[in-house]
Amino acid sequence: MEDINLDKYKSAWKAEQSFDEEKLSRERIMAFMGSASKSISGLFRRSLIMDIVMKSLLAFSSGGLLLLYSDQGRLLPVIATTVLLVIICIVLQVRTCGRIPGAKDSGQNTRALLHSYVDFYSRSFVPSLITASLTGPLVLVFGSLYYFFFKYGTVPPLQLADHLVFGTFILVSFLLSAFVQVKNFNFHIGQLKESLSEIEQDTLTDSRLRFYRKVKNRNMIIYSIILITGLLLLILFLI
Repeated sequence: MEDINLDKYKSAWKAEQSFDEEKLSRERIMAFMGSASKSISGLFRRSLIMDIVMKSLLAFSSGGLLLLYSDQGRLLPVIATTVLLVIICIVLQVRTCGRIPGAKDSGQNTRALLHSYVDFYSRSFVPSLITASLTGPLVLVFGSLYYFFFKYGTVPPLQLADHLVFGTFILVSFLLSAFVQVKNFNFHIGQLKESLSEIEQDTLTDSRLRFYRKVKNRNMIIYSIILITGLLLLILFLI
């Protein structure tokens, strides 16, 4: 008996599904790829620049902490180590920002450029998302140090329960930020991969583009709600 070729039947099924739908013209496909290129490049760049700005503000505020706690030798090494961590993170994010495919790859055609974004994401950008996820815990630590100084003049002795609560908030803020950012960008890259696959198989239709936009808007709302909830919890903790 002849072996059943599943890939053959899958391709035939896809072709049948899209038979009644008008395929996008070459002009619309090129316009879509150009728009997708600007969109994903902008997402990478905005995410990195926003984190660089946030960490730069933290580095600036750390100078105030070094002055406030200058006469408290037991805290200075901790603060100095945290400042060093912030500076290292800024340097890493600036380097990643410089690796984003774009102007220097202008000789590439648009399809090749989109594929380079997929490679860049898995090779360089995922680690930068983990680095960006440190911003929340650092804001929590710096904010707490300012709070302790202006209320007590120093960091008061903390009980075991205090350490557990504080450590839990730091861990949760990091995990929540990492989860939301990685899931968000995984979605965008997954959508880009699917679109490229459909373009190469000549099965991309207008209804698929509408579906991608609908899911994109839905995910944006969900992730925004999660981030706002996390921010409110952080503010509640600091209060």
